[in-house]
Amino acid sequence: MKKALSFAVALGLVAGMASAAVAADNLTLTGEARWRGSYKNNHVDASDTGTDRRQVMDQRYRLNASIKVNDDVKIGSRIVLLNQEFGNDNTTDNQSKGTDNTYNTADDGHGTSSVDRAWMDIKTLGGTWSFGRMEASWGNKFMGWGSSVDRVKATYKAGDLTFAGYLQKDVEGDSATSNGDQDKDTWGALVVGKAGDTKWGVIANYVIDDRSAAKTSGEDTGYLVDAFFNAKAGAANILGEIFYSDGDLLDNSNKDAIIGGFVGASMAAGPATLKGIVAMWDGNEAGGSSTARDCDDDFAPSLLIGTCNETAIIDFGATTSASDPGDSTYLVAAGADMKINDKINVGGGIGYLQASEHGYVVDDSKNLIEVDVYMSYALAQNATYTLGIAYGDWDNASANDDALFVVGNRVNVTF
Repeated sequence: MKKALSFAVALGLVAGMASAAVAADNLTLTGEARWRGSYKNNHVDASDTGTDRRQVMDQRYRLNASIKVNDDVKIGSRIVLLNQEFGNDNTTDNQSKGTDNTYNTADDGHGTSSVDRAWMDIKTLGGTWSFGRMEASWGNKFMGWGSSVDRVKATYKAGDLTFAGYLQKDVEGDSATSNGDQDKDTWGALVVGKAGDTKWGVIANYVIDDRSAAKTSGEDTGYLVDAFFNAKAGAANILGEIFYSDGDLLDNSNKDAIIGGFVGASMAAGPATLKGIVAMWDGNEAGGSSTARDCDDDFAPSLLIGTCNETAIIDFGATTSASDPGDSTYLVAAGADMKINDKINVGGGIGYLQASEHGYVVDDSKNLIEVDVYMSYALAQNATYTLGIAYGDWDNASANDDALFVVGNRVNVTF
């Protein structure tokens, strides 16, 4: 009740500011509503003796509000109205997912209304300075996409180049304690450029963890570098990205660097669009005080990979085993999309995945063959229904779990 009341007050304040402080043409409201449902059979660890079926439905509603104070100052925010998962997920039914990306198990499942981004952009000192909790999206979704981070960021442009530097507060501790500074900070810089049909970018982060556990373990610093490109080569569109991280905080438990990358291409062929991708990830499990690192969940080269997709079972490069964290994950996938008419699009694909000691496989049987089919239908303007079906066959995973079958669908509305 308190959360609902506080959210109503916050929404009222936004509306009040819009009516009293700024003109209507200076207020921009956008958002999205999403409903999803999926059924997964044989999706869990091959050694699991319990149920391998999972039926899940979730829904999410988000509102973006941007106020142009004047030509040099803008305030932005994103309000989460609901982010809920419920169904037979082998844990707890009717859960709500909070803005910290964790679940609460309240029976009503409606405890997630909140403002998960709020920041200001100020044009000053020859550039744009941003302060607050803002979006962090990079490249082709391989390293990170759609995150909410606390940053002070300065952005400058010079011709076709954009430069930015930032301080990101990952953890803000209490420096007044006897343990001293308890922060975890990321210092970063990036450059993005354009040349004709080619867009490219490079980003570098240096992470410093001053919390007690990191200092005690000696794993308190690390760095990462990521580069991406999007280009045209004749009739083909080509994109790619490469990631590298090292240092005590961002290496794996073998003290080896983590590296990954992909190259993909697409091109029109009559009414169809052909596409293909090759990807790899090496050094999956981060060591020490870090958590296991894999690709961003928005990197979804197939229906079974990239957990932003309702049909997916894993993120690319994910592992549940520390026994051999240096093993590599490889993927080769190809497919085609076709526009049937103004309302219907269909597609399909096939992929080969060599997993890295993943919990879905046993011994050295790491290979997965995947076949996908999907379609989308325009229900109305700005409203789309999508259906996906995926079949996967693990190589000798177990007598019961050799094959998996997933059906997922969603309704999306944007405004």
